[in-house]
Amino acid sequence: MSGTVSAALSEAEIERLTALLAANRNPEALSLEGVDGLFCALIASPALVMPHEYLPVILGGTLEAGGLLGDLAGVQEMMGLLMRYWNVIAQEFERETYHAGYRGEPGEDCVPGRAWARGYLHGIRLARNGWSRILQDDRENEVRCIPIVAGEVDPAWPREPLTEEQSRAMWTDMLAGAARAYRYFKEDRLAAARRAPPEPYERVGPKVGRNDPCPCGSGKKYKRCCGGPESGDRVVH
Repeated sequence: MSGTVSAALSEAEIERLTALLAANRNPEALSLEGVDGLFCALIASPALVMPHEYLPVILGGTLEAGGLLGDLAGVQEMMGLLMRYWNVIAQEFERETYHAGYRGEPGEDCVPGRAWARGYLHGIRLARNGWSRILQDDRENEVRCIPIVAGEVDPAWPREPLTEEQSRAMWTDMLAGAARAYRYFKEDRLAAARRAPPEPYERVGPKVGRNDPCPCGSGKKYKRCCGGPESGDRVVH
């Protein structure tokens, strides 16, 4: 959805998206904190990852297993909010403004930011080729702290509960690492975009009418925005 400016989600929309994600009964489904981490990694990724690859990660499986087929209108609403959420992060990275991230409380495994870090690692695994460069770069300590917080380096970390100051410092470092990764892989993304063929997708909710408001939040009709001839009609991206 290049060229489209998405408005940041309001507090009420954030609460609604959190509730829609939480309605999913799949045990591996991501919370909004996990989605934020996943999107940060995918947007920065040196390789393109298509919606049909990462939507099952968000859902933790199928719509049917998650008990979501009975509320397809809710699924469509969720996808529209996710689309906007993705675009806002991408805009913040591209403009080199600060992405504050979303961190739920209390932290997963009582570790603040762990769900975000694990979501980020999901994104790395979906496009593993290329990520080893930055993760093995001794100059990129902020990115390398993400697997630590996720519990991938030492499952028993931290040995003692983090202080509020330590938690805040780790969170800041992870967000700085995510922004750094976006700049680090810029040339890789441009090269991958030139090689990528158009991506079809399987619709997961009711079709948006041509004259309906666009789910990206632009305020335009769908046919004048994401449903236009140049949009490619993608769910999220």
